[in-house]
Amino acid sequence: MKEVAPLSPDEVKAELARLTELAGVDLRPEVFEVLVELTRLDVVPTATAQVLKSLCVKSAMRASVGGSGGATAGDR
Repeated sequence: MKEVAPLSPDEVKAELARLTELAGVDLRPEVFEVLVELTRLDVVPTATAQVLKSLCVKSAMRASVGGSGGATAGDR
């Protein structure tokens, strides 16, 4: 099997941005940066999913209390 060369940090960020765009996901810049950092650190995908779930729960709690914060609104 052919070995794939690792991506540069800029390539990781670009590919992750493309993936979120293709998936129709609109992330706040700070959430996107957390995802980029987790990807760079080679964090297991299930752990990344748990981080996202936690962010969504916290965002929903803030929204229900009347505070600002939507984990999926904003531009990159």
